[in-house]
Amino acid sequence: MISEKVKELFDKLPFMALSTVDSNGMPNTVVIGSKKIVDSNTVWTIDTFHNKTKENILNNGNVSIALWKGKEGYQIKGKAKYYSEGDVFEKGKNWILKYKPTKIVKGVIEIKITEVFSLSPNYNEAGKKIA
Repeated sequence: MISEKVKELFDKLPFMALSTVDSNGMPNTVVIGSKKIVDSNTVWTIDTFHNKTKENILNNGNVSIALWKGKEGYQIKGKAKYYSEGDVFEKGKNWILKYKPTKIVKGVIEIKITEVFSLSPNYNEAGKKIA
């Protein structure tokens, strides 16, 4: 589902925005830096500081990632699960600790991608579903 073009920008950017929503429909957005495309349908991000984000994911799991540089941007929507133990947690923790050995890992958020949209600011692409 994630194209090479989206993957290239995702891998290049040090930070992006992760949005969740609580049970009352109140949005919450945080900055994520520890993130990985696991496969074309799955993204991981590491929880070190999440409070509202974790609670929102445990309640409904609907998430959106916004990433952009200059006039190129994408929105990745998906369904997230939060892991603080088990196989996904251990694999995610082992992955990030190779790169950031002092990182505190409270949990791993696994996002199964459902849609990808363009955020590029032009009339032909803005808001267009690309996957």
